[in-house]
Amino acid sequence: KGGVERVERCRVETGTMLTRDAAVCGFGYRGSVFKLTLRGRVVITAVELPLSRTPKPRLDDGDVAREVEGRGGVSLRNVREAIAAIRHAKLPDPKVAGNAGSFFKNPVVGASEAARLLAAWPDMPHYPAPDGGVKLAAGWLIDRAGWKGRSEGRVGVHERQALVLVNRGGATGAEVIAFARRIQRSVAERFGVEISTEVNIL
Repeated sequence: KGGVERVERCRVETGTMLTRDAAVCGFGYRGSVFKLTLRGRVVITAVELPLSRTPKPRLDDGDVAREVEGRGGVSLRNVREAIAAIRHAKLPDPKVAGNAGSFFKNPVVGASEAARLLAAWPDMPHYPAPDGGVKLAAGWLIDRAGWKGRSEGRVGVHERQALVLVNRGGATGAEVIAFARRIQRSVAERFGVEISTEVNIL
């Protein structure tokens, strides 16, 4: 089994606790009612997940499969350590460079829009999305727009992962947001694709 079964949340205004089934949470690709209609109105305090006593690791990601094999084969410990190692290699340590992980979501475009983009950039990564859409790699778009590893003032794009914005030291929230908006405009001008933020901006 997989996925969230129930979510316990606290309503900010009243302090009321409420538990709801996942069916009413609107879970989707990096989104839910907690990022939309309930954004800023509730705090999630607990999540119920169904767990199995029979491990069924998913190794469909090539990097994970290779890392697990290099650690001696499939075991819960090897899978956990492999994923931790991959994340450590790709993402900056917040203790070293302030960041919020992936700052942007992968955009989904229609089939005709994807065909237009692929005609111009045949090497553009793309994946099937629900309802006939096509998911693009925001990191690739940001990189090709010239932002990977680039800094402006105290904010920059990580050298190894273009989805991650880093605080080089002392940057304010306003500086980070302004920098992110410049990246969004740049990607839209170059590719005609809008990328949205994954982080909640308060």
